[in-house]
Amino acid sequence: MIKDKKQISLGFSVGHDKGAVIVIDNQVQVGIMEERLSRVKRDKPFNTDIPLLSINYCLDALNLTYDDVDVYCYNTAEMDDFVEEQFTQYLAQPLSKLQFVPHHVAHAYSTFFASGFDEAAVIVADAMGNVHDTNSKAHSYFKEKYGDLPKLPNGLRWGESITLFKFNKSSYEEVLKKWIKYPEPYTFANEELSVGCMYAQGTMQLTFDEKTSNWQAGKLMGLASYADKEWLDSQEYIATIEESKTGNIVDFFIPGTQVYPEITYKADFRSKSNVAGIYQREQVRLTTMLAKYVKQLTGLNKVCCSGGSFLNCNANEAIIKSGLFEECYFTPPADDSGIPLGAAFYGIHHLTGFKPIEDNPFMSPYFGKSYTKNDIIKDIQTYIKNEDSEFFDFNHIIHFNTREERDKYITQLLLEDKPIGLLQGGSEIGPRALGNRSIIANPSSVWMKDYINHEIKKREWYRPFAPSVLFEEQGNVFDLDIFSPYMLVTAYCKDNWKEKIPSVVHIDGTSRYQSVTSEMNESYYNLINSFYKASNIPLVLNTSFNGPGEPIVETPLDAVKSYVKNGLPVLVLENIVIEKKNYRIY
Repeated sequence: MIKDKKQISLGFSVGHDKGAVIVIDNQVQVGIMEERLSRVKRDKPFNTDIPLLSINYCLDALNLTYDDVDVYCYNTAEMDDFVEEQFTQYLAQPLSKLQFVPHHVAHAYSTFFASGFDEAAVIVADAMGNVHDTNSKAHSYFKEKYGDLPKLPNGLRWGESITLFKFNKSSYEEVLKKWIKYPEPYTFANEELSVGCMYAQGTMQLTFDEKTSNWQAGKLMGLASYADKEWLDSQEYIATIEESKTGNIVDFFIPGTQVYPEITYKADFRSKSNVAGIYQREQVRLTTMLAKYVKQLTGLNKVCCSGGSFLNCNANEAIIKSGLFEECYFTPPADDSGIPLGAAFYGIHHLTGFKPIEDNPFMSPYFGKSYTKNDIIKDIQTYIKNEDSEFFDFNHIIHFNTREERDKYITQLLLEDKPIGLLQGGSEIGPRALGNRSIIANPSSVWMKDYINHEIKKREWYRPFAPSVLFEEQGNVFDLDIFSPYMLVTAYCKDNWKEKIPSVVHIDGTSRYQSVTSEMNESYYNLINSFYKASNIPLVLNTSFNGPGEPIVETPLDAVKSYVKNGLPVLVLENIVIEKKNYRIY
């Protein structure tokens, strides 16, 4: 039990990318996304059920009860909100312990209090936050700060699209909020869009999957790099940005019309990639403009960013290279998977009467609980009993006593060009795998990207993979030498390295790298270092450990299922290596 600690705050979210996080005092203790436990991708978007699997996972990991938690803070962007009813019925807790946190406030808390900064400007940009409506839980907060906005016709409501903040450890100020009209039912056909809605509109237009009804921003980002640069330079901008004579931002407007609406996901590759290039260019332009705007309004030299717009690595790179700020921080769960984190941090502030949260360190992204050797063996037994009684006929299982022995063996498998499913330590928060729930591979094989895309991930050929690189070596390989442990920034690969690591260099010469240090992830660092000593390459290819339509694996049982289903040649579960017999890639 750890109830003798000062304050316990549990944050959760309702809607898409729901989950839960526990913060004790100023330290993140545990967190998880609901989809990792339910095994349902995005876990029923727009469903109003509270994330019981995530809440129970977090409490169980710390041996806490519902009563031990001092405050439960949450956000939902949905209008039909049954959270209070579920809270009292399922958790048997009084409503006095339940606190609503506005959407953009939760995003802002998730990035500022993870950064370790004492003071910073904060940008929140996503598709849409809460609406200013009497039926919304955020209504009283908005009314106090902004009063009543003009009434809208035809069921339209005002929704928050962009918020700029000034933050320190004890307080925050909203220095600007951009409202747009929110249609009902939700569509992208509106007179003005947010930055996130603009990119989502392009994503839906160009990457829609008829089989699954899914569209993914990552597809658009990868597609955009294939745009014809000369053609792209001839195209007009989407948004208008109004500046004063002194160069200060005054306002901006993103029209709700599609770009080249006749070019859809059914069009030829060249047409799609060209139009994707317009949307991507505009994303970079607008987020860089927001950086300039918040600098203008706050005068601060550090910036923190959150909201789904900041999963766009090229845009993040542009903000860094703008030179506007001495330091930039991008939180790993920038999308709505970060709402529970921000809500939990807000809960600590709420409990202390907004006294300064001191000693908030730069955040490690590994929020999940670890699994013991006993847990792993039990999960293997469960799989064999329930799924595949002939498992041992096709797989070797090797137990290593030390990490050093394991890493030496894994290094040899990587040199043999065998992709490896890797589960170790606690899982990462957010949508990016960072070495604890990853598929890793040799980046020097020119065919490896196509092989993993086609045979294992079963996704589009043009989508790139990222390198996990030893921090002290990254400056030798890439043009940008900043600490980027969350895989949220792109950099250009230096010419002398492009042919050495072709499977992690995109068509435009960039890589979305992850800086790896021994302090943040000793096990992953030592594994990459072992490969470095054997190959003279200080990085490995890294992608999330999941197959098509699957969330990233959480448990050893999830990992075994994905290993078998998706045809991986090797699975590593802590110090246990499972290897397919007679596996041939070519």
